[in-house]
Amino acid sequence: MNQKLPLVLEIVWLIVMIASASLAVYRTMQTNFSENILLYVIAILAALMYTSRRYLRRTREKNQSQK
Repeated sequence: MNQKLPLVLEIVWLIVMIASASLAVYRTMQTNFSENILLYVIAILAALMYTSRRYLRRTREKNQSQK
């Protein structure tokens, strides 16, 4: 279970990123951009968390395979 947790967290951040980005685009088409800036910020933060989690997981897997 402990080895699956980083992958699960990575997938959760990917889902949050996709959902918030798509909702931000949809709401921007209905209203203006300034009302939806927070959704774009959430999408960017989720993308950063996804990439950092992915990097850490791959580094950890690489280090475990070398041992």
